[in-house]
Amino acid sequence: MTPPRAQARAAARSTHPVALYQPAVPAVPSAPPIAVIQIPRIDWDYLIERRPFVLRHAIDLPAYLLLPEVRGLLATIYKAQSQLLFSTLWHTGARISEVLALTPASFHLDPRGAHVSLNTLKKRGRPKATLSRVPARMVPLHDPGYLNLLRTYLASHSLRPQQRLFPITRQAADARLRVIVETYDAAQLAAKQPKLSIAVSCKTFRHSFAVNCVLHGRPLPALQAWMGHSSIETTQIYTQVLTAETGHLMVGVEF
Repeated sequence: MTPPRAQARAAARSTHPVALYQPAVPAVPSAPPIAVIQIPRIDWDYLIERRPFVLRHAIDLPAYLLLPEVRGLLATIYKAQSQLLFSTLWHTGARISEVLALTPASFHLDPRGAHVSLNTLKKRGRPKATLSRVPARMVPLHDPGYLNLLRTYLASHSLRPQQRLFPITRQAADARLRVIVETYDAAQLAAKQPKLSIAVSCKTFRHSFAVNCVLHGRPLPALQAWMGHSSIETTQIYTQVLTAETGHLMVGVEF
């Protein structure tokens, strides 16, 4: 019969000594947190009401439409090509010349991150010989409604990869927009709602895109890249849309 002390020593040897000497597994560093941009709560009716004040006090801030107004305009369009044309202006902030040059090959509809490649075609201030060396800029496409509209249009039109989506002139685009604005204003009057209070052109969609991004708190360097501005000072012009919204900063200041 094994003495009690011998049994205790045997039990001690029967444990798993490997666990006593196993090196500690180094902790795997966690991935850096992804910055999540909170979606602000925006009072669009208030901002539309305050727009004349903002434009009156801002320096070089161009006239712009706000999100409900753009949605209202787009809702009056029934022709597929015009619907996609003006929706593309709104969702990309591109110049009308850049949108009219788009082809199916310009769009990359990867489900993991759709985007459009835009060739900067602004000639003012750029030597003509250098325009071809300006790299294309990438603008993300995220809105499901717009992506469905784009996919439907591409699927229903047998376009070659390098064929223009919108084979029209800028003057024709302006003429279409005038009809759209007239239709919208007529519908607003019929519903006893106010008409658009600013003159609207194709370029208005570009300014409205920038203002919309500023109101949603998007970083200026990202907006600069999307807009194709050579200087961030040009992009900063759109931050003046916040001019009328600084009253809360004065709360608590002692005089």
